[in-house]
Amino acid sequence: MAYCLTCNNSQIRRLQHDQVYLGYSPPFGTMRGVHGTGYGVPAMDTRQHACIIRYITLSGYCDQTTSKHPVMRSILVLTSTYPRWQGDTNPAFVDDLCRQLAGSYRVIVLAPHYPGAQRREVIDDVDIRRFRYCLPFAEKLAYDGGVIENLKRNPLKWLLVPFFLLSQGFNMVLLARRHKVSLIHAHWIIPQALLAVLGRQLRLIPGHIRILCTSHGGDLFSLQGGLLQALKGYTLRHCDHTTVVSKAMRDHLVSTGCQTRTVSVQSMGVDLISRFVPAPERPVQYDIVYVGRLVEKKGVSTLLDAIKLLREPHPGLTATLVGDGPERQALEQQAQTLGISQQVSFAGAIPNERVPSIYQSARIAVVPSIVAASGDQEGLGLVAVEALGCGCATVVSDLPALADVVTHGENGLVFKAGDAAQLADCMAMLLDDPCLYRLLVQNARASVIDKFDWQVVGTRYLDIIGQCIDSPA
Repeated sequence: MAYCLTCNNSQIRRLQHDQVYLGYSPPFGTMRGVHGTGYGVPAMDTRQHACIIRYITLSGYCDQTTSKHPVMRSILVLTSTYPRWQGDTNPAFVDDLCRQLAGSYRVIVLAPHYPGAQRREVIDDVDIRRFRYCLPFAEKLAYDGGVIENLKRNPLKWLLVPFFLLSQGFNMVLLARRHKVSLIHAHWIIPQALLAVLGRQLRLIPGHIRILCTSHGGDLFSLQGGLLQALKGYTLRHCDHTTVVSKAMRDHLVSTGCQTRTVSVQSMGVDLISRFVPAPERPVQYDIVYVGRLVEKKGVSTLLDAIKLLREPHPGLTATLVGDGPERQALEQQAQTLGISQQVSFAGAIPNERVPSIYQSARIAVVPSIVAASGDQEGLGLVAVEALGCGCATVVSDLPALADVVTHGENGLVFKAGDAAQLADCMAMLLDDPCLYRLLVQNARASVIDKFDWQVVGTRYLDIIGQCIDSPA
């Protein structure tokens, strides 16, 4: 039922989930909508209110310019990785953040398409658009290890890069204009933030749109060379705000001389309330676990060398490697050469939903990350946060990014990156010293919940986005 735009309210009710105000007066409420229409519903039926507001908001039929009550602003999220379907094994941190923001903003995600994935879908109020950039069977530049790793494995995929950039850029402009976007949140400096900056500089998107760039590590550490460094510097100078996921990344930015308008350290988060929690009882099914991609910078080769060193003092020790990647075949060959094939199990990639159960039933979790030959390294070891959240004894390398998560002897143990002997010593200490083991397990969860839980991280990002949108041009 359509009503006039006039809203003579006797009462204002705020629907927190959608951040929309509904004014109503008996016997029907009226809400201002586009094209001179409103929607009437019974005054006291709040469930109907919510349904109508949600439909209007998500469908784009309500707009701040036509209402005297605030409505949801739109955010366009640019990314090169996003869960392709339910049970996907690719990292879900961008999706997790979008879900946190969706209660306060209309969130539109622009991610690459992949064979078998839906072109468009709405999940938990997040509007997901997947752009096409080639024939369906060939759209495999992203995912399965990431763009950089895929280019290393198959140089022919460089042929896809121009089409990838043009398609994401074109769709970015289209969505930004069509949905009156207030902010573009670009995950990774190159190419997503670069595309957003170029779009605004060339006036392809309105100049009032703010740009927030989040760097996750690989784009900052691995993209070296004069031209790439210049492009990163240009991009960061023209972003309205930049977030990095660890103090180590901020220090790296400073050391390379990259100038930014504003930079802050803000980690990604982990669901430490309902997912990554200790098991009521802790039956041990795995001695040593590793969870992550099988790529050079993860340092899994060091872990295999350490398992070899522990074979004599702990002959029954086993290690389970959860994940997949381009290094898997080489690592399987290494295990065979070391004579530990019977002790090491390559479990492959598993759905993200199953990861907590791995940590909950593990004696020790290991994060053996190193600096790769290309310079690539961890931005932030979220896997360590996940393990600690589950109350798992955790051993990590001494990379600067991991220092934000683990303090040696307090909530975990730290060894020198790439040093298999030190890693073996750390694992032996946990296996042989029950008092130390209990201390670290007791401290594990408390050390991360106030800093890395998504409710905390989401609130901080809401503050950053709000300040960014409201900042002067």
